[in-house]
Amino acid sequence: MIRVDNSIPVVERADDCTFKPIQPWNRARTPVHSIPNVTMGEAEGSMVFGVETPIDEKLNVCTEDLFHDMCERQVDYVSPSTFAPNASYIPYRRYLVDWMSDVGEQCRLHNSTVHVSILLLDKIFRTRDIPRVQWKLLATACISIAAKYEEAEEHCPPIPDLLQLTKLSSAGHTSLSFREGEVEVLRHLGWRLRAIPPLHVVGYFLAKGVTFVDDTWQGRVLIEKIPRYVKKYAEFFCNLTLQEYAFQQYLPTQLASAILLASRAALQLEPRWRPELARLTGSEESEINHIFQHVWKYYEEQFPGHGSRSISPRSVTGVHVPGMM
Repeated sequence: MIRVDNSIPVVERADDCTFKPIQPWNRARTPVHSIPNVTMGEAEGSMVFGVETPIDEKLNVCTEDLFHDMCERQVDYVSPSTFAPNASYIPYRRYLVDWMSDVGEQCRLHNSTVHVSILLLDKIFRTRDIPRVQWKLLATACISIAAKYEEAEEHCPPIPDLLQLTKLSSAGHTSLSFREGEVEVLRHLGWRLRAIPPLHVVGYFLAKGVTFVDDTWQGRVLIEKIPRYVKKYAEFFCNLTLQEYAFQQYLPTQLASAILLASRAALQLEPRWRPELARLTGSEESEINHIFQHVWKYYEEQFPGHGSRSISPRSVTGVHVPGMM
């Protein structure tokens, strides 16, 4: 079963003069009206809030080219045309997602690696009727392949450790038979391993900057921690939507944009959407509003009574959903 904590406190209002940060206040407080370093967005508009050095300058590349590449490649794994809600494994998918997330966490893999591994599994299982006796082997092989593609080599879990952790060794699998399972996965995938989950796209948006100096939080000026809170919310919504296959009817770039909108809405940032965000994501609010409504409705279903009010950013770190490390 998916494990979640429904006891989510409400974020204090700004006019109460008490704000609960994600981490305890064990250091001197930052003055509410202090403004961190800001940078001007690449397009005309307000200055980005909370980004000290533009990501393009840090990497010495044009990251917009990388985003365009993600837009082109995303349909290899997720698109409306490949959405298969009636696939035979769908009733059991949530348990597979939860199990794979637990394995990824025990292997200390990055959150994005778990998301990619689940996209690999979805692509195979939605188009083929895989015997249930092979599910654990192929799911573990997807984790291993995703780790080899996403992680540094020294962070990839050794096959003997994976076999022991997943108890595949007790089922008679050896390193050799597991290699055969990996090859079977690669063949099913056509050796195309560039999967683009919404989490990747959200990471790009956050790196470019998604808060601005003239944004307001509950009617007041932003404080230094707001960009980090937006990041927590965005990761939370990425993990939350990962567990429900219905969200794969949307392109990852569109779902990522809706998640960004949901994160700003949950944090009560105004305006909720901006021309700068439309230029960054390529989506107007009207184009993603139906996806946002889907995300928000699912959030309300999982956390009854909390969709109508802001949840505490601190509580987001304590909620367990698949892929949340």
